[in-house]
Amino acid sequence: MNEWFKTSLGHSIINQEKEKCAQLVPSGYYARSLQIGIPWANYFEGIEVSSRFVIDTQYQAQFTNGPHEKNTQCHYAVSSSSALPFPEKTHDLVILPHTLDFCPDPHEVLRQTSQILVAEGCIVIIGFNLISFYGAIKLFTKHKKGEPEKKVPRDSHDDSHDDSHYCRVGRVQDWLALLGFDLVGAAMTCYQPPMQSEKWRDKLAFIEKAGERWWPGLGGVYVIVGRKREMAMTALPKSARTWHRLIPGMAQPVSQRAARIGLKLITKN
Repeated sequence: MNEWFKTSLGHSIINQEKEKCAQLVPSGYYARSLQIGIPWANYFEGIEVSSRFVIDTQYQAQFTNGPHEKNTQCHYAVSSSSALPFPEKTHDLVILPHTLDFCPDPHEVLRQTSQILVAEGCIVIIGFNLISFYGAIKLFTKHKKGEPEKKVPRDSHDDSHDDSHYCRVGRVQDWLALLGFDLVGAAMTCYQPPMQSEKWRDKLAFIEKAGERWWPGLGGVYVIVGRKREMAMTALPKSARTWHRLIPGMAQPVSQRAARIGLKLITKN
């Protein structure tokens, strides 16, 4: 798929996706941002970010000559999308360009992404819409019945195998809700049939505007932006605080009691 995204049609799709990202991501400053997949394309264009991390999930090192190379604050890593090499609550923005479309366990990817996001951090999910021209082509080009499938070991950390499974938009939104995300924005793009001919894409450019107006749910690509909900700490009720003062103190280790007694003696002296 990385090679396909480098074709004329692939470049056109990525450009439209980046425009939607810049429109939907809430304005603000994102100190630490992460992009998982398609490492040679810069999905942070138009977004104010500082330190950027890019994950290559296909072990092809295609980012060496990419546009990120000029930015000294951009860091690269090779990793599986379901085993992210970051501690919890370290990123403010995470973009998943078609990551869920070509990973073995999409829900696990979202769960790990949620762990590394800070409270009020944003996630951007980009994927092919199952109910579109792209989804129809996938259904018609599935492997024939009886044809052997490509076997991938369970413990494999390579997401490059052909295990595409386009997720329904409603299912992705349900997963985000279960993980504690609020929907910030969503949009679709790429209403034209997937044609490599740039000449025909220009002739059928009117389909994009018509699709946004007349069949907005049938775009070839969806872009969903969610914000991680901040878990509010519930204050202790006043009645509970009153009862707490009436309850005798709990037993403490000998070292703490001795230290307090010694401190009292020093104070008296």
